[in-house]
Amino acid sequence: MPRVFISAQLLNDERVTLDRAASRHLVKVLRLQVGAEVSIFDGRGTEIQGRIVRASTAGVEVALGQRRRVPLPPVRITLLQSVPRGDRMDVIVQKTTELGVTRIVPVLSARGTVKPPPSKSRRWRIIAQEAARQSGRADVPDVTDPVALDVALAGAAVAGETRLLLWEEEHALPLRQVLAQMPSASVILLVGPEGGFSEGEVERARLHGFRAVGLGPRIMRVETAALVAVALTQSAMGGLD
Repeated sequence: MPRVFISAQLLNDERVTLDRAASRHLVKVLRLQVGAEVSIFDGRGTEIQGRIVRASTAGVEVALGQRRRVPLPPVRITLLQSVPRGDRMDVIVQKTTELGVTRIVPVLSARGTVKPPPSKSRRWRIIAQEAARQSGRADVPDVTDPVALDVALAGAAVAGETRLLLWEEEHALPLRQVLAQMPSASVILLVGPEGGFSEGEVERARLHGFRAVGLGPRIMRVETAALVAVALTQSAMGGLD
């Protein structure tokens, strides 16, 4: 069944009119007509059965039916991701959304890219919405605006989550070992840019309660490290069962 994301604030009435982009996709691409059923999700964990009552590329109108809560992943994962060069952040947002990440914080670090323009943040949020739609999630990860590393570290220190720093120089403590003993169902993963974190950044992260962990003997690309870390965390808590 086709799935459509609609903000929860717009789903308080018995009917909803989709925006032009969603309407065009349903009518022109999927060729849906009046009477066709669609599934609407609000990005907060609720899915709603819908039926098209007016089909137009200018605005498809949907009658809202039964609502249900979709179970959230068993572990809450916040990804603090140093922004890499090029379009790699697009891939990270898309794939970690599919894997069930809860929050993505783009981080500006010493060896990372320059501060992305506001259009990048908007793009990443749209990518997260589309990845949630495609993967069957009813919730959408919160993708924040980029922040400096020290700001991200300070924000993480306030919370009670398990805090882990992926560092290529850490060989004694693998991520899998820490996950097997993780005391909470909430974890913050800090992933560096190309070239990794500087020693000063690693030390500051440790002062904010982060433990350095490794991903094994291989040096991984930024996007690979993020995906592996999120997948291992989900697997350890039953999120991939």
